[in-house]
Amino acid sequence: MISFKKKDSPKAGLDLSVEKLALTNTVTIEALIQVLIKNKVVEANDILDEIKKLQKNTKVLKDEVK
Repeated sequence: MISFKKKDSPKAGLDLSVEKLALTNTVTIEALIQVLIKNKVVEANDILDEIKKLQKNTKVLKDEVK
């Protein structure tokens, strides 16, 4: 578990697991995407196409997005 402490208070800490950080990031990105789609800034297919393009050029991402 990763522990983050505020500079001004050595006693106060925020314990976050990698899983919690990843989930928080995922939910935040999903919310942003939903707002962009809702406000017709982008279309869902455009986002999916971009994910596929990035995935093709990234070695870390091996699972295929369908």
